[in-house]
Amino acid sequence: MTESCYRVCAIFSLIDQKCKNTFVDWCNGPDGLSVTRSYDGCQSLKMFESRENPCKVVIWQKWDSKDQQEAYIKHRHGDGTFDLLTPLMSAPPDISPIKEMVMKTDKEQIIDVIKATCNKDHRVGMAHTHDDCVFIRPTGNPLNMEGWNAMMTNENVRVDSNELVSINKMKIVGDMAFVCYTNHGKFNYMGTENDDIAVLTSILQRVDGKWMVIHGQRSSGRSPNEDLPHF
Repeated sequence: MTESCYRVCAIFSLIDQKCKNTFVDWCNGPDGLSVTRSYDGCQSLKMFESRENPCKVVIWQKWDSKDQQEAYIKHRHGDGTFDLLTPLMSAPPDISPIKEMVMKTDKEQIIDVIKATCNKDHRVGMAHTHDDCVFIRPTGNPLNMEGWNAMMTNENVRVDSNELVSINKMKIVGDMAFVCYTNHGKFNYMGTENDDIAVLTSILQRVDGKWMVIHGQRSSGRSPNEDLPHF
């Protein structure tokens, strides 16, 4: 998935400063966090301490997937890490999966995604498309995201402007959404200028808390001088 990860927050409550020092020495040692960072699927790791209680240590991790993070925990049980660290703690470590909180409503998030797909720079929209997304062109021919990127970066294509005209219909059901919208684009293809009003349909799915376009379709274009489609 684009921009996909599995986040984990691990909280370690150490008995006292001496135990914390031992814990930190282990973290910095050859069997510590360097092993975590190099473990298959680990994207990043950050370590913090509480301002109010310096014996409370928090480790934030980002993993490619839940399965890889769980494989890492199984490895740590197997290599004796938990047996080594448990006597240093006043309570068992609290290891919990977390996800980024989004303050906008689903409708607001989806509108932001649609606006991004209407950006002049196609890469802005692609940040919100699933790797398996397929876009159906007015001819009926499908285009995957690799093909879309190749087309948009072709030297024969130049996009002068691209903007959202209106959201015509939207329906959100659980983790799936349907959006029909009108777009105005000005572009040059192989020396031919195009000034098109088109109607597009996108199907979105919430993936790891983020709305992603999983399918799209575009109508043929019409001149801006013609009446806009009515819904």
